[in-house]
Amino acid sequence: MNCEQIMRLISGYLDDDIDALMKDMLERHLEECERCLSMLRTMERTISFSREMNRRRKVPGKVMNRVYYEIRIRYRK
Repeated sequence: MNCEQIMRLISGYLDDDIDALMKDMLERHLEECERCLSMLRTMERTISFSREMNRRRKVPGKVMNRVYYEIRIRYRK
């Protein structure tokens, strides 16, 4: 596999949404390619940071109620 193919698979890899053969090929490539490994690590840190930021924020109750109300209206149609 080349780096371009790996870049297309990284998201699926992080989501554990690729088959075992593709995962194995990607992991072998990562053992040899510092550039792709760096991209994977950067994406992992970005996801982790994003999750942490979202845990700290609470959605105001008024917003939650409004979203719930809008969803109910739209799906009743």
